[in-house]
Formats: sequence, C-alpha cells, structure tokens
Amino acid sequence: MPRHTFGDAMPPHLQSAAIRYALETVNYLQEILQYSAPVLADHGWARMCMYRTADAMDTIGFLVDEIALHLARRGVGREGIRRVLGVERECLRTARPAREVGLRFVAEEIHVMPGWIVDEMCDALAFVLLRLPVMLRSAVSSRDALWAGRCLRPMVDSMDRLARLANLFAAVHVDMYDESMLARYQQLFQQRSRAGMPDTVRRGFRSSSNWGDLLVGAESYEVRVFTLLAMLDEQCEGRWWEDGEGRMRPAMRNAAVGTLNAVACVMGGDDDSPRYRLTDVEWTYAEAVSGVLWDRLGRDFPDPSDHGRPLLDVLRAAFQSTSRSAR
Repeated sequence: MPRHTFGDAMPPHLQSAAIRYALETVNYLQEILQYSAPVLADHGWARMCMYRTADAMDTIGFLVDEIALHLARRGVGREGIRRVLGVERECLRTARPAREVGLRFVAEEIHVMPGWIVDEMCDALAFVLLRLPVMLRSAVSSRDALWAGRCLRPMVDSMDRLARLANLFAAVHVDMYDESMLARYQQLFQQRSRAGMPDTVRRGFRSSSNWGDLLVGAESYEVRVFTLLAMLDEQCEGRWWEDGEGRMRPAMRNAAVGTLNAVACVMGGDDDSPRYRLTDVEWTYAEAVSGVLWDRLGRDFPDPSDHGRPLLDVLRAAFQSTSRSAR
C-alpha cells in the first residue's frame, strides 16, 4: 500500500477510538483472568470467560473497522484493505469447536479451570496485552506515515489469538452444552469477519467521531492502565515475545499477567484478598509492580490540585520515555 494513503499521523477521532477501545480491552482481559480463579468457579468460569473473550475480540474489531473505514475514505481499494487486515489468515470463533483429542469432560470434572487451560489462557492474554502498547505508541505519534499498518497488524493478530482461545473454551465443553448454548456463550451472533470491513451498515452505535475528549485524574483507572502498559512496554523492550514454536516466553507471559494483576492490586483495598488464580510468588510480583506504578504516577502527576487532563495527553505522557523501535 502506498505510503501516502496512511497520512502523516493518526487523525484525532481515531486516536480517541484507539484509547477507548484499548481501555475496554484491558478491562475484559482482567475479567477473563479473574474468572479463572477457583474461588469464582461457582460463577461459571466457562460462560464468563467465553463472554469476555468475545467482548475483547469484538472491541478490538471495532477499532480495526474504524481504521479500515478511514483507509477506504482515503481511497484505498477493498483488496488493499483485505491485505492489510490479513483476511486470508483470519481465525473466527464462529468455527465449530473441535473436540480435544482423547478428552471428554462432564461438569463435575471441569468445575474449576484445569491448569493446562490456565496456561493457554495466560499465553493468550499476554499475547494481546503486549501488543496494545505497540498500537498505542503509533496512535499518539505526531508523524508516522505508516501508522495504519503498525496499528492494524498487532490488532488483527490479537483478534485471531482471542478467537483460538474462545474455540478452546468451547471445545472442552462440547459434551456439557448443546450447540445453541455454546453459540450464545461465544456471542456468535455478533461475530463479524474482517473480510466485510469496513462495515458501514453496523457502525452507528459505536461511532468514535462524537466521543470528544475525557478529563481524567491521577487516581483514575485510565491513568493506571496506560502507565502500566508503558511500564510493561519498557520492561519487554528489545526481547522476542514468543519462542520459535510460537509459545509465549515465560518471562514475557509473567510480565504481562503480572501487569493485569497489578491493576487489581492498586484498585483494591489493603485488606482485599487476591481475586485471581495466583501463586504466592505471582501475587508478590503483582504487588511489586503496583508499587512501581505508584512511584511513577507520583512523578507524572506531582500536583494533587490538578483535577484532570485530557486522556490523549495522559497517553502521550505515559509513552513519552518509551522506545519506538519496531517489533
């Protein structure tokens, strides 16, 4: 795709969309992790994890669709958009889940999420979370003619990884739920293929052009999330995320999952017990990350009388010291 079709920088309405959708995605990833905890098993981990995995995938899809529409309006043809969206390698959660070879479960046997599924889930959450800072850095860059490609590639890869996680959740429950129930839990009715993007028919209720800006304070969830994402990006700088077989490297996965846990630490009270499925070592790591977060927030927001600043300014401040090297 020619350079000039991207423009010099992401336009303001798409910056707003990138910020809001990134926040929503992190929130959904936290809930997926939360419902893997044995203490929440009675709440139906399969149902809630499938719901939130679908929500995260669709939220990223809204941003991808917004960018695809922008490219179309700038004159990029449908075939060019299909290429940049990676349509030929798309993975959808609408695919019928395959039964896991040699495994048949009943409700009593899988009442709590099995350890091997926890590992797959943590890999998927880390995969997505590590890519959000890459997209956000491009979103706030003042000049980057290739911003669309830098944003879209990590986001479409994240959509596909979430689709595979959703299919795994469904595959281990094919003996417990009928097809219509699984379809409802996976929210297949709202699944959209990237092959149909930009989807101008189904856009109205999520149009980012009318969002405007939002003032946030130092204690806000938004500031904490973006600062943690910037810290995660700095910690992983210059390292490969996955090994040669496409598996998440343990250090990268632990850093990403620890970041999600740290948000829970700083949002909860001192007497709150862990809500996630954490070992003592993992919880200690999350608390350490949250302590570093508090220190960084104190530097970024030194004046407690500052009632708020625009969300885009917060995002730029969070990433001002991070490298722009390509992953």
